[in-house]
Amino acid sequence: MNTELILTTNDKAMIEAINLVSDNWHEVPLPDHPIYPQFSRKLIVTGFSNPNLEKPEERIYVYVTQVLTLKSTDAVYKHIPMKAWEIYEWNTEEVIRPDGTVMKGIRRITDNEGNVIEEKEEVVKVPSIQYVRFLIKSKTVHLTDVLERFMAQYIDLFKAEIDDI
Repeated sequence: MNTELILTTNDKAMIEAINLVSDNWHEVPLPDHPIYPQFSRKLIVTGFSNPNLEKPEERIYVYVTQVLTLKSTDAVYKHIPMKAWEIYEWNTEEVIRPDGTVMKGIRRITDNEGNVIEEKEEVVKVPSIQYVRFLIKSKTVHLTDVLERFMAQYIDLFKAEIDDI
């Protein structure tokens, strides 16, 4: 007996696209290493977790690997586990409006009678984990957008570790 699953052309294309998705959550190309220019480099997010541990603070771990590929053959030479990024509930992020601009407000300082002493513009920041939840649950951005933003920060924070291959 033979069985066969019959799909429309569009459904077949979708199944093929699903099967071709890379095995990481996000990747970021890196510039050539000054000492090892024979390699192409990229960072990949291999996973993330939000452990439900009985600890006083909430956190998210983002697991990252650097991949070195030989330019001459396009063969992967080495996977280098990088430092996991620990994002704690007390970390803050700049709030980005739907139009892509950074949200700003006016910080006003007044005396006890309500007279303005000082006003200055300030970027609005909120707790990182709560902001990520809001962005994903409100469907403001997709998970890959969140990872893209965090990876730009990761590269800035861990540049020395990234280049120490």
